[in-house]
Amino acid sequence: MLYGIPWPGNYLIAPDGRVQDKLFLPDYQLRPSAGEILLRHCGDTVSGNAVEITTDVLQAKVTLSTARCFPGQEIAVALKLHLNPGWHVYGTPVPTNYQALELVFDSPLVEALSLKLPFPTPVLLKAVGETLSVYNGEIQAVGTLRIKWSPPMPAPFLEALGARIEPGKYTINGTLRFQACSEESCEAPQALTFAVPLQIEAGIPPAPKQPA
Repeated sequence: MLYGIPWPGNYLIAPDGRVQDKLFLPDYQLRPSAGEILLRHCGDTVSGNAVEITTDVLQAKVTLSTARCFPGQEIAVALKLHLNPGWHVYGTPVPTNYQALELVFDSPLVEALSLKLPFPTPVLLKAVGETLSVYNGEIQAVGTLRIKWSPPMPAPFLEALGARIEPGKYTINGTLRFQACSEESCEAPQALTFAVPLQIEAGIPPAPKQPA
């Protein structure tokens, strides 16, 4: 039914003309953002939309690749975490009585989140007598956050495809979950909440009808 409609995509071209990266989404309703590719390649040099979290044992920074987007766009999300010396957090797999490092978003705007953390290191923890997967030092991960598609205009035949998202200022709520431990002590699992502002832009209106 949709044959002939092109897939939306972006290319990242190097100064010498080489294609460094490309990103295509197999759905005309979903659009990749240029900031997604830039954040994957340029990291902290991208002026995105960030929030910082600080505790006694770690500092975390969650970054969205843009502060504004359209409904149906896929943007990048990055997590950068620094653990103080002597502390670690758990990765997966881990027994159910421990909390693995996890980043989640809870917002009606978010359709999907994909964030692949680096592989943790199995370490024998003498204090508990177990070999567990842990992170220490610096942890960095980049993934994607898909914003729900919205009909470009109010129309009965489009209602079945999704609810309309009005343009304006929104807040995306997130939670960083982890359990920090050292050789001497182990803290209780933590779930730190944060909020990132995001501007939803208005779509391009349909072309006006030409006079007969």
